[in-house]
Amino acid sequence: MNKQANDNAFMLTRLYDRGMKVVVIAGRSMGLKGSGSLPIYENMDGIPIYRLYKNLFDMFLFPNKALSKVIDVATELNPDVIFCSQELNMRLALSVQKVIKKPIVLLVEDAGRIFSGEAHTSLKMKSAMKFFGIPSSGLGFWSWLCEKSAALITCHPRDQENLSTLSKHGKPVYYLPWPSHIPEMELSEVKEKNKGIYVGSLYPFKNTKEFEWTLPLILEKTKTKQFIVIGPGPDVPLIMKLKEKYGDAIRYIDHMPRVEVLKLISSCYYAYTPVKIGGWGFIGDCWSVKTPVVMTHNDGYVIDNVNALIAEGEKGLLKSINGLYEDVGLYKRLQSAGLEEYEKRKSTVVGDNLYKILTSVACF
Repeated sequence: MNKQANDNAFMLTRLYDRGMKVVVIAGRSMGLKGSGSLPIYENMDGIPIYRLYKNLFDMFLFPNKALSKVIDVATELNPDVIFCSQELNMRLALSVQKVIKKPIVLLVEDAGRIFSGEAHTSLKMKSAMKFFGIPSSGLGFWSWLCEKSAALITCHPRDQENLSTLSKHGKPVYYLPWPSHIPEMELSEVKEKNKGIYVGSLYPFKNTKEFEWTLPLILEKTKTKQFIVIGPGPDVPLIMKLKEKYGDAIRYIDHMPRVEVLKLISSCYYAYTPVKIGGWGFIGDCWSVKTPVVMTHNDGYVIDNVNALIAEGEKGLLKSINGLYEDVGLYKRLQSAGLEEYEKRKSTVVGDNLYKILTSVACF
């Protein structure tokens, strides 16, 4: 939880602006958002953040490590509701609930993937869940989460059509889009037609190994003269190897301040992402600054040829990117539709809807 890395932070500050007292328990790791650790304590625009755990898995595996401090913080706050962000934090939320005796509202990124069993498939995770007495099958785990929660929220647009199916034990399931926040700043008014960009972590599960064949294709067979990659991860050597061959045509940046990232995205003619699952933050940023997005995979988050372009294979990728250069009408339509999507996902809008959900189940 950090304003420089996570748009969810602004969803929480919106709750604070609406008069809700909020205290955050979190981990110190930047995770996929960058390297290094965050301070143990921070006051985020009036919201105290206590980073009492190393990371997400520390909170899941060893919630008792800092439980006494967590209980002290919760007791002093005397909350009306426990808002649990991410399903693996439920063990900690339930430990707090034993003392605080207040309802839990759980937010997950993708309820459908948990329900189907596609999430948490590793043998280590399943073994840990069984050890802690948590059902390890998809349906079993989701049913357990519903049983323990007063209400649940999913962020994946795909789940909107299945909220009644996702509801178990009579618990309501709501949809809230992943929030986006754009600070007040001057964005580039001119798109540099020769530039494309990707911003995000470079991990195998993000499918960034795909850059190995797509970036040469983009640089050799489209009008792109420079492609910018921003983000840390184990696939960085792959990018550096390509940079050895293409020189300044590939620009790599490990990390940079969010405002500068947004300025850079806004100056690029288009964005391209190989990510198969997630990556919503980058897509939301592109929508907000009117930079069209080309994707080689669609997880149900965008609508092809409406608010993004979905390219299949080598021919599809070339057709999509070259189409942005050749079809002015298409380019403008993607910009307009993307901006409409951003308006629905503003942190203030999402925060207001979250406020309604939390107050509807809170113990006043």
